[in-house]
Amino acid sequence: MRLDFTLEVPRPRFVVVHYHFFKNAGSTIESILEREFGGEFATLHGLTADTELHNDELSIFLSTHGDIKAVSSHHLRYPLPNIKNVVIFDLCFIRHPLDRLQSMYSYLRKANTGGALGQMASCCSVSEFLRSLVDESPHLVSNVQVLQLARSGRFTRPAGEEDLSRAIEAVRKMAIPGVVDQFDASLVAAEYFLRPAFPQIHLHYTRQNVTAPRGESTHREKRYRELWGSAVYDDVFALNQFDLQLHAAAVAEVYGRMAVVPQAQERMDDFRSRCEELVISERGLHLVPLERNVSLRRAAGQKFTD
Repeated sequence: MRLDFTLEVPRPRFVVVHYHFFKNAGSTIESILEREFGGEFATLHGLTADTELHNDELSIFLSTHGDIKAVSSHHLRYPLPNIKNVVIFDLCFIRHPLDRLQSMYSYLRKANTGGALGQMASCCSVSEFLRSLVDESPHLVSNVQVLQLARSGRFTRPAGEEDLSRAIEAVRKMAIPGVVDQFDASLVAAEYFLRPAFPQIHLHYTRQNVTAPRGESTHREKRYRELWGSAVYDDVFALNQFDLQLHAAAVAEVYGRMAVVPQAQERMDDFRSRCEELVISERGLHLVPLERNVSLRRAAGQKFTD
């Protein structure tokens, strides 16, 4: 005769963890997480800008802060930790590397952050700034996102095919992969697939901390050749071949997920309507016909390219 036992075990805990790559729309993501999770959202920092937080630090933090449901950090590094009874929904956005470098320059120049990079950006043209990085600081300008995903951001050698494969695999395994220039599609897919764990979550947004001018992605080469000069453009392009492939793979992953979202267009329309309403609410604007209000549609981020 069999024996029946009932074992009391804790229910799994769901936590969104945002791996915040510099100038990859992270401020906008953090604003969403703060709105949705409030006091259950935390940002994690190290003592210095080059601090790396890994599995142990995240595991200890979550185990000692049982109420936290979402975390964001510039300093967290892949791979994901394996924490008993904790299911991590990793969220990470990839950006076209040329857009990212232009945005980095614009941010450093505008923010007056100090430090060598900030000082250089404030007194140099973007062409001079990027030329200096190409010549002296390859770790800041060469396949940065591939190295973040594949080697915890450590630049000990140039990225290679194996690193690219690991980075692409990391994107494919992400709970919430995102692409900055496909921002809405990334978040519409994320809303749908997060529903089982977070039934009430909404990811509509207004753009935060925007420093780069808007430009159509199809005109990147022309635009950056004019801004940077052909010699700098060619060097930067050559140094980012793996990041370019990672970006393309991330776009494919986002749209592969969107392809199986039911009523995808209706969900997209509703999402963008919520974004527009949020802009109106935050700015205290009078409601006007949105098809005529071009500035609102831009602010709501139909294509997030900045």
